[in-house]
Amino acid sequence: DLVGERTKGQVQVQIFPASQLGTEQELLEGVQLGTVHMFEGSAGSVGRFLPDLEAFAAPYVWRDVDHMMKTVRGPVGQGLAERLVKAKGMRVLDFGWLFGNRYLTTKTKAIYKPEDLKGMKIRVQPTAIYLETIKAMGANPTTMDFKEVYLGLQSGVIDGQENPPFVIYNNKFFEVQKFVMLTAHITQNQAMVINEKFYQGLSPEFRKILTEAAYDAGTFQNDLILKSEKEGLDRLKEKGMTIVQPDVKAFREATKDVWRKVSEKWEPGLYEKIQAVK
Repeated sequence: DLVGERTKGQVQVQIFPASQLGTEQELLEGVQLGTVHMFEGSAGSVGRFLPDLEAFAAPYVWRDVDHMMKTVRGPVGQGLAERLVKAKGMRVLDFGWLFGNRYLTTKTKAIYKPEDLKGMKIRVQPTAIYLETIKAMGANPTTMDFKEVYLGLQSGVIDGQENPPFVIYNNKFFEVQKFVMLTAHITQNQAMVINEKFYQGLSPEFRKILTEAAYDAGTFQNDLILKSEKEGLDRLKEKGMTIVQPDVKAFREATKDVWRKVSEKWEPGLYEKIQAVK
């Protein structure tokens, strides 16, 4: 608890994991209203309040993690953060929490190319960029709250889902899925957001500590995520899952225009700004 240490216990961060306080949508609405002080989750989900943020979840938008961090922690990310706090009363403490590469999983067959997904129901987050990505990849996107995914896979309501290896392992999806496809169609960053009124109610010293702690904790998590990918895949293989190397070039080609379909509400030129970051 960096905040507790750096404030000598005067400020404590209490964590409620595993959707204890509600769904992502409910939590974000809570942060906006002030009934929840802070939230950490996908930047794409925060995009429900500022559509521009869905650009961070566009398929294959990042050249690598360094490109992501320079973008989300640089002028592009800072500009979007300023717009969010003015429009919705939610302040971004840090956009640079890496969540990892999202991979497809299925139960009945391996997927090598987009046409293999035809007719399959794949669970996605309820945001436009995710829906359009999975649709472009050839599947039928199906929205479902995360806590219902295991049962949905087990019952056959959905045929597959997509998440980083550690999420697949920790939620025991290996019990109800057989194949992991290394699509890496989305490399996801997370956002740490806080209610602006609550934030401004803290002393300048505590605001500085909180912001720096969010950045430092994000950097620490990033190292763990990068190290966990191979370990997570190895564990899934040990649990009986088959690791499949699909035709990533074909998936890139299938999804190359997804961002255009959802960018009408974005700041003009945003996608190009992201691509121009060096």
